[in-house]
Amino acid sequence: MKKIGLFVKILCVVLVLTMLSGTFVSCGGTGESLLTLGDSSISVNVYQLYLSRMKGMLCSAMYFGESAVDPGFWENWYNVAEKKTYNDFYSELVLNDAKTYLAILDTFDTLGLELPQSTIDAVEADIQELIDADANGSVNVFNSLLADYGANYDVLREAYLIQEKIEYTKEHLFGVNGSKVDPTAIENYYEENYVRFRQIFLASYEYEYERDVNGDKIYFVTGSSKISYDSTKTAKLKENGEYETDKNGDRIYYYTDEDGKERIAYKKSGAETRYKYDNDNNPITREFTAEEMQILNSDADAIIAEAKEGDTVGFDALVDVYNQDDTNKNYPNGHYVHRVLDYDVAEVVDKAMELEIGEIAKVSSDYGIHIIMRYELQDEGYMLEDNETFFVSKNTGTYSFMSDLVDQLMYDYVKDSIAKIEVDTDLLTNVNIKNAGVNFYY
Repeated sequence: MKKIGLFVKILCVVLVLTMLSGTFVSCGGTGESLLTLGDSSISVNVYQLYLSRMKGMLCSAMYFGESAVDPGFWENWYNVAEKKTYNDFYSELVLNDAKTYLAILDTFDTLGLELPQSTIDAVEADIQELIDADANGSVNVFNSLLADYGANYDVLREAYLIQEKIEYTKEHLFGVNGSKVDPTAIENYYEENYVRFRQIFLASYEYEYERDVNGDKIYFVTGSSKISYDSTKTAKLKENGEYETDKNGDRIYYYTDEDGKERIAYKKSGAETRYKYDNDNNPITREFTAEEMQILNSDADAIIAEAKEGDTVGFDALVDVYNQDDTNKNYPNGHYVHRVLDYDVAEVVDKAMELEIGEIAKVSSDYGIHIIMRYELQDEGYMLEDNETFFVSKNTGTYSFMSDLVDQLMYDYVKDSIAKIEVDTDLLTNVNIKNAGVNFYY
């Protein structure tokens, strides 16, 4: 688990779905209807394509990585109490998203909406670009690629058009970028779904540094692979009369410590130490011992004794003194967390949502100890540049607060229709994320 960047917001891509690699469709159709609502439907093959997309996302380094490629991974428990495997959870998640899609499609038809021809042309042009780039212009070759996800040209086109219809419906009801949404609805969404807090983080680990043969930290010339030696100290001659050098060809300088041991002499000013990294380029850390954890807990209790509930100014001062989270400087107004969207360090987020404004709590996580205080929300905090980490999607780099709000309003608009959707359970029997292809591209 990475130890850097606590509370980085992970915006789950709602309605990202895939397809089963063992199911094939004819080149001229999108498959049998899996979900039906009125005259609208979503085929089993489009659903399988949705599954494959979700699996591709979960097999990425941001989520479970290559471990999720192994079919056995999906039989692990996601929730032991509910006896729900990862396969159960994510297959159900994709199915529920597909139902939401279908309910919006039904709304699109009920409202008498039609996609502009320019939008349809753009969709077909986008797919043609894929055909040209990935299949050398051959639709047959392209279909063979899509077959890994149970899809073909028609299925992919249908999935693209579904997404366009959904966006068109949202813009019709709520305006471009939510321009039709009432300001009161915006404030209500903000106040009902977001919590703000600040934290004092005390790490329960330490980073492993690059060290020399004596166990001393190595100092490097800033921004360079060269070692920063103190040339005022002593250089050693080898038997051949040449000076001893390192792998960069630089002369090594030494000094003798108070115990008479020879050590490498480093010039520390203008230099930097560096963490050791593993093969995945993550900093290597050493977890604290039980004795060290006792000391850490005592330190946390002493800090809490200094804090006063409701005194945000005093807590801000304690954060400045004791907090060990280097990323905290990026969040001058504290952390904003959403009640539904996913974040790192769930224990802390859950506790923050339980607190009253001004209340303090101590929370333990895999990272260490967090001393948190819940703060009042700032007026229109979602518009402030200092808070953009929490209101701008790290996946798209775009302002996501309003799109999240519109998604919620859209769901509220169609939720009664979702309950009326008919599911072909026979078609659904063997269609799941475990058996889906891993789709990174389509």
